[in-house]
Amino acid sequence: MSKSLGNFFTIRQITQRYHPLALRYFLINAHYRSPLNYSVVQLEGASNAIFYIYQTLKDCQDGLLQLQEEIPNDGKPARTTPDAKECISKLRNEFQVKMSDDLSTSLILTGAFLEVLKLVNNLLTMLKKKQQKQQRLLVIQSLKEIKKEVMKVLDVLGLQPPCSYTEVSGFTYYTMLRFMPSVKF
Repeated sequence: MSKSLGNFFTIRQITQRYHPLALRYFLINAHYRSPLNYSVVQLEGASNAIFYIYQTLKDCQDGLLQLQEEIPNDGKPARTTPDAKECISKLRNEFQVKMSDDLSTSLILTGAFLEVLKLVNNLLTMLKKKQQKQQRLLVIQSLKEIKKEVMKVLDVLGLQPPCSYTEVSGFTYYTMLRFMPSVKF
């Protein structure tokens, strides 16, 4: 990479094309002691991953806001579905192990983290179906607890957005449309 070959980019140029969180995600996906190879394909992948993460969190937040009155505030510990308990436990354990293993941040955002996001989408789909009140309450509590754990992971990794989920996912979607006109959505 060199200026004379025309393949040198500044951070400012990259952040005009991609959201800064997509750039951070791209950088986190490489081990801190490994060389980093810049490629548009990898940055597109990072941008898509950020879009997926924040669109899922936005959908979760919107779903929870609509059901706010159903969430009990009785001070009792939240009950969650068995799948949610398992996913949360797996995410905590995997996060602890990967961070303890020479800060393997590139491995954190795969595996259990993606499973948790898939579970959020599945639980949101379940909420759209008719269910008994007790089951519905379990799903709502599960979403709340999962969101809390995902936010902890994102916070430690520095991927917590300084703005709303809508702005992040909107920015990444907008840039995909602007710079990839041949792609039809």
